[in-house]
Amino acid sequence: MEFEGIPTTSQPQEMYQQGGIPQDLHADTGRKTLDLVFIQDCTGSQGSYISSATKNIEEICAAIFASGKLEHPEDLRIGLVAFRDHPPQDHTYVTKTTPFTSDINHVKRVLESLYASGGGDGPEAVTAALGEALNMDWREHASKMIVLIADAPPHGIGEYGDGFDDGSPDGLDPLILVRQMAQRGITLFFVACEPALSGYSYATDFYQAITTITSGLMLPLTTANLLAHAIIGSVLENLDMERLIREVGQAVAQRILGNQESVDDVARELHERLLLRNESTKKIVFDNIYKESAEAKHNVQVFTEAPNLSAARPLLKKVHGSRFTDKYLAARQHSRSSYGGYTSLGYISPAPSLPRRPSTPPSTAPAPSTSPSSPSRRVVTDFKAFSASQSTSVFGTKVASTPFSLAGNKASFGAIRNGGNSIDDEEEEDGGIKFSEGAITLDQAKRIALQSAWRGTRS
Repeated sequence: MEFEGIPTTSQPQEMYQQGGIPQDLHADTGRKTLDLVFIQDCTGSQGSYISSATKNIEEICAAIFASGKLEHPEDLRIGLVAFRDHPPQDHTYVTKTTPFTSDINHVKRVLESLYASGGGDGPEAVTAALGEALNMDWREHASKMIVLIADAPPHGIGEYGDGFDDGSPDGLDPLILVRQMAQRGITLFFVACEPALSGYSYATDFYQAITTITSGLMLPLTTANLLAHAIIGSVLENLDMERLIREVGQAVAQRILGNQESVDDVARELHERLLLRNESTKKIVFDNIYKESAEAKHNVQVFTEAPNLSAARPLLKKVHGSRFTDKYLAARQHSRSSYGGYTSLGYISPAPSLPRRPSTPPSTAPAPSTSPSSPSRRVVTDFKAFSASQSTSVFGTKVASTPFSLAGNKASFGAIRNGGNSIDDEEEEDGGIKFSEGAITLDQAKRIALQSAWRGTRS
């Protein structure tokens, strides 16, 4: 069965033909700004994550500015959405929203006022929180990003014992909301608080799908100590991705929506051309702690393509056995034995620097292979956005350089650990997050292509 939904990596969707691409798809205001919303689960199990966010919010913001991505205090605005659950599952509140502000001390005070309590059944008011975040006062030309931190799914995805099995009682549907986010250029990053999240039947598949729709990432963490690292890494990678979307987005959208080329084909060519100009991006690379299975892959596809939860729910398949890899389970058991139950797994692992390809004229580049199911890829010589000078970006800064403290293509988060002392590679490897800078990956190129297509559908 086929669903109307986002443009997939296999074929474009006819529903996105709207007679042309908006001329102001990625207007450049000449100044980098970021609107960042934290959506925080405030039910009983989330105390350590609330404490971590409160403790590190100032350092998180300082690290973003230290990266050189933003210059003025007002360039960064932060909003908060705290959520619990709908009555009768919880009688305290459903959501609490703090509007965008550049006053970081105010944000910290709000975080300090939050505490973990209640929750009722397993699923929580995630959908209501997503709706609140979507309707905030986002700046039109700012980079837009949401970091959702939770260990439970929304109502209505088919979990056992769900008090609102038909979905969120406010009538909102999360699949519809995240598509609206994608159209508005809002990228969703999800911090999966493990191992609790994978105790549900479909939660990991659902969150993998909605981050895919918005071209974000799902980051599994098993300790709140790594939360600040994950947030900083996600923000800096997303700002690099936004820079490229603003540069090539209109041309990419035209290829996918106007010329009806597949996302896969356009992404492969985009990746090749960006490599040829030695494009460098920051990225989070992490060990996948989730075991691959045909059922999980099927469920992610169902959630990704379904128009709403009611259409997705009957098609979901049970995943048998543990959601985690044998490697992760063995390491987790070892950590429990060694540290009396404390574990800092789920960390972002080190990744070798990706090889940098020499800059050569596009005409000499080999054409990427195409799959039999994809339409033939035409070599387009006037795809000018892909052929920009390798030394400049849309903001006029050097592509291959960064003021962020790089050492061996790995970024140290020393500013927020060990009293501000730098962390050497060995300490980083033991401590958790690995954040690197290197050649753009094919996965990043696909995210750029998909997000560009989404933004092109907005009237």
